[in-house]
Amino acid sequence: MISVKDLSCGYKNPVLQGINFSCAKNISVLGANGVGKSTLAKALCGLLPYEGEIVINDKPLEAYTANERARTITYNPPKLAIFDAFITFEEFILMGRYPHTTAVKNYTKEDKELVAALLAEAALSPQHAITELSSGQQQLVLIAQALAQESKIILFDEPTANLDPKHAYDFYHALKNLPEETQKIVITHDIHFAKALGYPVLFMHQDRVSLYPEPQQFFTPGNLTSCYGVAFSSDAQSPEVHYD
Repeated sequence: MISVKDLSCGYKNPVLQGINFSCAKNISVLGANGVGKSTLAKALCGLLPYEGEIVINDKPLEAYTANERARTITYNPPKLAIFDAFITFEEFILMGRYPHTTAVKNYTKEDKELVAALLAEAALSPQHAITELSSGQQQLVLIAQALAQESKIILFDEPTANLDPKHAYDFYHALKNLPEETQKIVITHDIHFAKALGYPVLFMHQDRVSLYPEPQQFFTPGNLTSCYGVAFSSDAQSPEVHYD
């Protein structure tokens, strides 16, 4: 359960101001470029300073220790950033276990068995160099590390932005197969992807947010036109932008 009240945050200047919403289950976050979706994601994960109130599972975010926060919420960035050219899949995913260890690389047999199972499920070789990844494999590795971290909430920031249709399809099914008890927050520009997920929608405007508990209320041509400022048409399957 996430509750946000009067949230304001940004970098040199505030990007978000006076944001209010709450969600107790999976949610898709949509909105135009520059409205602060990634800023919101980073604030929720304690990666940016903020004003206002963020409460996760009835506890203020600032009351969490770093390890408690890491065991509670995980941020999956849009793109995998690697600063060690020699790190392997196994080593990278094992880093997800750090919030559960007492010292760096003090991994238990259970930690290694969990990571081995995640590698097998993703069809990744433990000793393969992570720098040789395709975009699709990068997302699989990010998901595997998030699962290894065993957080209660996983926040995916633009997970399909760099994926071709096949890898986006694979990621969709990987996401749907995550444990039901794990709360998923998915930030995306892909309206069709969000509609397929079927999660409630949080739409971010320039100065406010709108929550749609029933996603079908969001995915109508009229509402999409109102939200995005361009005309939408619709077939029986899903809305599409109308360019005529």
